[in-house]
Amino acid sequence: MIINCEECGKRYRIDENKIKGEKARLKCKACGNIMEITKPQPKAKTEPLPEKISSSPSITETKTVSDEEVKKRSTERKPMAATKKKASKSGGFGIGFKLLIMFIAFIVILGSGLAFVYMKYVPALMIEQIDLRTYSISRSLSSAVLEPLLVRNYLRVNQTAEAITKLPGVAYVAILNKKGIVIAGIFGDLNRFSPSFTARVKKGGFARELSRQIRIPKGAQEKVMDLTVGSQKIRVVAVPIEDTGGQAHVGLFTEDVEKAVHDSMIPLLIILVAMAILGCLGFLMIARTISRPIRALTDAAQRISLGEIDLPIDVKGGGEIADLAASLERMRFSIKAAIERLKRK
Repeated sequence: MIINCEECGKRYRIDENKIKGEKARLKCKACGNIMEITKPQPKAKTEPLPEKISSSPSITETKTVSDEEVKKRSTERKPMAATKKKASKSGGFGIGFKLLIMFIAFIVILGSGLAFVYMKYVPALMIEQIDLRTYSISRSLSSAVLEPLLVRNYLRVNQTAEAITKLPGVAYVAILNKKGIVIAGIFGDLNRFSPSFTARVKKGGFARELSRQIRIPKGAQEKVMDLTVGSQKIRVVAVPIEDTGGQAHVGLFTEDVEKAVHDSMIPLLIILVAMAILGCLGFLMIARTISRPIRALTDAAQRISLGEIDLPIDVKGGGEIADLAASLERMRFSIKAAIERLKRK
């Protein structure tokens, strides 16, 4: 049985068989400290003592170990220390990976929010703009055909309607008299409609059922309606022609609006992807500057815990990491100084 003095650290080897009773008191020969010894309980199987102890003295001093033997023993323990060090590494993800996951989650949430806001408000703004454009064209057409209708110059009415259909995005134009009869009905680009509808128009002329689907209520200044004509979605605005009782109908392709929304989203997606890539690279660089010093300090703490206190702790960095490195270095130096004081005593 080996005990150490709590005051000076001197070691004693005690013969358990010489202890009478459960406890005994021992006075240290070096510092005079009184130590209380508890006799260990007998085991089922007695283990042999590492060295032969003389039975004559009840207390003997331990053998002094030379520096060369200490270095030899520490060298023999290195493989074991390396094994313990490898086993002590904690599992889980590193700080760099966690930061990267947090940034990717932030980009996904931000992108989803932007896409939601974009799809909710931008198409509505586009529709509002197309309504304003259609309404302005309808008003201009109504003013342009007012005089020809009053004098029944239907040739000029058709020429004016044909000029309007040549504007970009115009699907068709229709002029109705006060009885609802189509005086002028002209389609814009027939190639954008389905082949069957195009063939029917070329054979039978303007589809007059379109004018019957839109009627301006009494007292209203306009009528807005969405129609599907020849596999094309059309936004139609009808306005009254003053002093004639007639109506002017102008339809615009909504496909152009959808294409404009789609095209405007592409730069936004490109910017978002570029932000995600650049942000991931930036976060990886930041994570490396943080995780490397932390891993170095962790390795230093592991070495200190395994008794390797001769290597100084030198971690480059600033802020809290530098403070932590300085604290570990002071702790290493204090432990080393304490061990050297015990060796001298």
